[in-house]
Amino acid sequence: MKRSTLILGWAIAATALLVISTAWPDAPQRAVDTVSGAFHTPVARAQTADAPAQLEWLSWMFYRLTSPRGKVILFSPWLNDPRSPFSNRESPVTLDNIEVAHVILVPAGHGDDQGHTVDLARKTGAMVVTTFELSSSLVGRGVESGKILRGQPGSRFEVEGIKIQVVNSVHGSGAAPLPGQPAAVYGGPALGFIVTLENGVKVYHAGSSALTMDMQLYGRLYKPHVALLPIGAGMYPDEAAIAAEFLMTDNPNLHSVFPTHHASFLPPTQQGNVFVREVTARRLRREVTAFDPKPAQVFLVNATSTRAR
Repeated sequence: MKRSTLILGWAIAATALLVISTAWPDAPQRAVDTVSGAFHTPVARAQTADAPAQLEWLSWMFYRLTSPRGKVILFSPWLNDPRSPFSNRESPVTLDNIEVAHVILVPAGHGDDQGHTVDLARKTGAMVVTTFELSSSLVGRGVESGKILRGQPGSRFEVEGIKIQVVNSVHGSGAAPLPGQPAAVYGGPALGFIVTLENGVKVYHAGSSALTMDMQLYGRLYKPHVALLPIGAGMYPDEAAIAAEFLMTDNPNLHSVFPTHHASFLPPTQQGNVFVREVTARRLRREVTAFDPKPAQVFLVNATSTRAR
């Protein structure tokens, strides 16, 4: 009885397999692929110049750049944090809103240039890039010494596939005194940064720089695709438009420029819409798009263009 039952069971199973393979000829292979896929990590797609990065203006000089592979770079991260005595009330993010950062770029010792670097570095473990002089102040306030890359104009670093070229910025760099010390801290030379992502896209953050002929050199040498230019201090919108022209020197890459170092409380002549108008009025020798972003607005950037998400 048991033997006849077993034979009947095999017959039913064989018939079922025959029907399935006839109706769905690729079913056996799909079954193998499904089982195999459960034990293998998908292969990462190759990075190309068309893979977009994500760029967000979070008010004042604070931009967040997320690379195609998910590396997060913060420029001058000044947050809106009620727990801080020096808070950026127009920023849409607080310390609680930022969970991930891989690199923090600090161009100078001024409070708005540093922003909440100390809190964010301690929370996320991000590497901080700044001057030799300012690093001592950051360590004294709680940043782990091994998490700071100490540089100056001309320095080059690489963090998890992100390349950072440090350049000059025409600006001051003093920092507030450390607790118990009477004198302000000398922050070293003010910096700008040219960040190259894994896919080759380059973003230039000018910090708080005044207009300088050095920007022609940065265009010729580093060929940024996107530039973030101050319009409320250091430069004003008309000067920032000239900076965009300087950055086009021997540089076929530049396609987008954004304003930084500005806020709603500044005069109407120092607003993003004026920057857009000034760039347009200069009639640059080829098309460069000027943007007037709103806080938290997200843009997708690749080697040829920028578009709002």
